[in-house]
Amino acid sequence: MLLAGLLVSAAALAADAYSSALPGVTALFPSPNERFGFGVLYGIENYDVVPLNAGWYQSWGPNENAPHPDGILAAHSIRVSPEGLTLDRAGIARIAEEDPGGLWLVGNEPDMFKQDNVTPTQYATQYRETYFAIKAADPTAQVAAGAIVQPTPLRLGWLSAVWDAYQELFGSPMPVDVWNIHNYILQETPGEWGCGIPPGYYGERAATYPFSSHDDLTIFQEHVRAMRQWMVDHGQRDKPLIITEYGILFPESSGFDLARVRDFFNNTADWLLTATDPNLGYPADADHLVQRWMWYSLDDTHFADAGNTIAALMDPATGQMRAMGQVFAAKTAPLRQPYVNLVAARVTVQPVGAAVAADAAQPVQIRATVQNRGNTPVTTPFRVLIEDQAGTLIHSQMVNGMPMRYGGNAVVEAEWLRPAGTDWKVVVRVDTENAVSESDEGDNRFSAGPGADLYLESLAVIDASGRHLAGQGLSGPLTLSATVKNLSNRPLAGAGVRFLLADQLLQERAVPDLAAGAIAEVAWDWTVLKSGMYSIAAELVMPPGVSDPVITNNYLGRDFLVASQRTFLPAVNGPQFQSGQSVAVECRNVLANPGFETGTLANWNPSPFVGLMNSSCFAGGYCLWMGRGLNIEDTVYQTVSIRPKATVNLSYARAVVTSEPPTAARDTLAVEVRSGAGHLLRTVEMIDNRDAHASWYTSSVDLSDLAGETLQFVFHARNDAVNQTHFFLDEIKLEVCEKR
Repeated sequence: MLLAGLLVSAAALAADAYSSALPGVTALFPSPNERFGFGVLYGIENYDVVPLNAGWYQSWGPNENAPHPDGILAAHSIRVSPEGLTLDRAGIARIAEEDPGGLWLVGNEPDMFKQDNVTPTQYATQYRETYFAIKAADPTAQVAAGAIVQPTPLRLGWLSAVWDAYQELFGSPMPVDVWNIHNYILQETPGEWGCGIPPGYYGERAATYPFSSHDDLTIFQEHVRAMRQWMVDHGQRDKPLIITEYGILFPESSGFDLARVRDFFNNTADWLLTATDPNLGYPADADHLVQRWMWYSLDDTHFADAGNTIAALMDPATGQMRAMGQVFAAKTAPLRQPYVNLVAARVTVQPVGAAVAADAAQPVQIRATVQNRGNTPVTTPFRVLIEDQAGTLIHSQMVNGMPMRYGGNAVVEAEWLRPAGTDWKVVVRVDTENAVSESDEGDNRFSAGPGADLYLESLAVIDASGRHLAGQGLSGPLTLSATVKNLSNRPLAGAGVRFLLADQLLQERAVPDLAAGAIAEVAWDWTVLKSGMYSIAAELVMPPGVSDPVITNNYLGRDFLVASQRTFLPAVNGPQFQSGQSVAVECRNVLANPGFETGTLANWNPSPFVGLMNSSCFAGGYCLWMGRGLNIEDTVYQTVSIRPKATVNLSYARAVVTSEPPTAARDTLAVEVRSGAGHLLRTVEMIDNRDAHASWYTSSVDLSDLAGETLQFVFHARNDAVNQTHFFLDEIKLEVCEKR
């Protein structure tokens, strides 16, 4: 069922028809108690939650066949994992059938080592697969991204890295229907109490909140405003913001007694109900900063086994309401207002008998699902019409009232001879005579026509040897290969793939005819004329007259580097050990993850925009990528301690690709050695845009005079405001040789 009020409708954008003295009442939320919710650990069916008057809940799982006591909405969660994503697509389809327009949460604290614990790239990749699996089953579903522990600078940096990773991996902005956060107040110091450092991101200062600030209202408000500002900065202001966890995690024995927890709940609830901002808030919700929120929790009475957690609303041992449950109910009960909202929720058009060709008429069964998404039954009969796109009547039926939300659907069915070809549409209109007074008239219409959900699953660049994204040589073509999947339940013929270079058409190729659920590879051989950075993309083209209900999965783009050759230079400045030496010497590279073959920046300390390239690297599958924008400054470093009397040699491979003219040094990469405290000791090499060549080069330098110190080995890139320069590094080695 649709997360009530989160979609922008005509009614929501009109003047607020629900003027009321009650806080939180808007056209989207005529009954503001439905903004409140909670998380459930041990099964909502074990408690009488009706007196709580909540509007929604979650149980951190898919919630198939979820209970809905008193019409409460159940959010569906799909977890992400560092081990990879496991999707039950059949289960998603079943949930979509029973709960069209439902709310789906992708990940639970993906930035937290004790929860989903994924890097920004892992989250971006798994989010995309999950998002489009859900949309294939239900294009009207609302998919929520985020669920970070708290919107501090550190974790908003992690979220920015997710946003950037999605753009880099797939060539388009991340599709998000709803933004989701948790809003705890925890310190982020590694190894201490709190939530630690998010995986794969180290670019901002960690929060060092004291234990006593766990219920600080000002910090709570600052977090929300920071998230809303982040949304504005990323062009996402017109999306809802929800909080799916917040509360008091710590036990009574730590000073969080009933009075303190009660005050925090009441103060945050009052603020959330009334907080608006004309520059940050959600315009469709009268500029409210947050649309819905969940208290943690319904029934966790001993969080982390640390003692009695006052915040729990119910006692799992007895099933009875606790003191905070009474506080919760006292807040929500006065906010409940009766309303109804009829919705044309879903329309399907299925062949009757054997399917015929698209250019022939076909008998079909039209099935329209109508719901009441309000909290009050509809007692007045109302009419449902099924028409074609010209307004010609196909079927008319009276519905004699409906129960409240989740109490049961009305199904209106009709047979029809679908016209030949693709120029047809079925339109379902609910309550055409305006017999029912509703909170929102904008969702009473649903249309369905010829359509198929095509999914551009992947885009690969393959060199002549068959290696993906290698592109090492310029003789012979590269192959652009797009993987296309038909996610719909109907066959499709006549689609195409456009291959683009910097948004200019290179070639359009036909997609083979696809059965329902089938996959096809569409490839084109492309001869690259020169080395450098290339921005390529693939875009799906639907057959004439056929629409795609999920167009956001029809485009993929990526950057890749073509280098003409690899040039190896001897490390003439490095330590030389002649054969026949009498003293045994042991040499080792003391830098961790020197070639980035983990696919991450693990063991390095990068600034926010430092990334990895996975094509044409000096060795292996990954290399470091700096200078990924204009007017930016990047750093990455690693700290090591070197024993006295060792011989020390630093070496690395480097490549430079630029659009700057070669007349002056405008963009630079400094290779620096700093003290353990960060003081500059030596600039080893200064590389700039004039060093751009069609090949990799290596550098090596003897640093033995610095043995016996703790040192930072720093790569520091700067780009000016025009004409970008890309700096690539690989196989960074600090060889330390010592007598055995």
